[in-house]
Amino acid sequence: MSVRELHKILKTNKIYLYIVYWIVYLAFFSVQRFFARNFIVSATGLIDASSLNTLRLSILTNLAYLPEVIISTHFVVDFLLPKFYFRNRFYMFSFLLALTILVNPILSYLVRTFVVDIYIDPNPAPYSFYNFFATILIFVFGLAPLAWFKIAAHLREDLLFHEKLDNDRLKALLKLKETELKLLKSQLHPHFLFNTLNNLYSLALEKSDKTPDLIIRLGDMLSYIIYDCSSDKVPLTKEIDFIESFIELQKVRYESCDILFNIEGDISNKSIAPMLLHTFIDNSFKHGAAKNPGKSWIKISIESYNGTFDFLIVNNKVQGCENKEKGAGIGIDNTRKRLDYLYRERYELKIDDSGNEYSVFLSLRL
Repeated sequence: MSVRELHKILKTNKIYLYIVYWIVYLAFFSVQRFFARNFIVSATGLIDASSLNTLRLSILTNLAYLPEVIISTHFVVDFLLPKFYFRNRFYMFSFLLALTILVNPILSYLVRTFVVDIYIDPNPAPYSFYNFFATILIFVFGLAPLAWFKIAAHLREDLLFHEKLDNDRLKALLKLKETELKLLKSQLHPHFLFNTLNNLYSLALEKSDKTPDLIIRLGDMLSYIIYDCSSDKVPLTKEIDFIESFIELQKVRYESCDILFNIEGDISNKSIAPMLLHTFIDNSFKHGAAKNPGKSWIKISIESYNGTFDFLIVNNKVQGCENKEKGAGIGIDNTRKRLDYLYRERYELKIDDSGNEYSVFLSLRL
């Protein structure tokens, strides 16, 4: 039986459990009163006939006190606890609880005077401080289990509420993350397409014979973007194939650029966020070969060992010409955001735009 099923049964039979509780309460304190007032044992070890009358008297006496006890108990459980304790008004709760405990013996004394002494026990024992103190103890011991169950139920409801709140917050964050990632990708793809079509347009104006082949390559690259990049992760081999195709396409435009692409380590059975490296490579051509057509060079290195992926790209640039888009713009900015979302605390990114070289180093724990 699961906890939920047990809770359902207890909730359905709450009134029966409530009645049983007060029956047990009545029986327990009636027996306690019986032993306290008259415990006479005969030579045979049996309770004599006079004790049976004392037991009946104890039950009737406690039955007379029971309504006042129930009212006082539920005043604490159903009013003081929800109104003050559960709202963190502890000082007021403590004051009213202490006042209720002290008033309860007075109410019990009134019940004794006007009910018990007249209709149940015509020969009562003298009222003393012991009776006052015993009434407080009985009330507290009777109150404690119900108060504990009330507090436990409140803590459970509070826990379930906060769990639901946390789950709703997590779902909202995941939805926000998914939406923003889709936005980043929607910004990235047109950015790549715009730059590539510019390259093809330039070649078409030159009536290059390589244009058809490049259109086929572009078709393959767009197929990768449309179908494979819809997932958060793609096989590392496909991402590298995409990079190689992009480099081959750029070689046609920048024939004088010396491009070195080196891969080391095991790239099989590895996954990476799609087009994560494209922005850095695209920037190397845009701020290297495009602005330094004479003697430009680009060095790209990929290493994959023991679950760590290292990417390094370095290109020369015109002296004194810094990349104004560093850390800003649609490319680098979106890539940083994607890294924060997908590789939070699992990546290291260093961009150096000083001197005559522009370099990017990215290390990922795949």
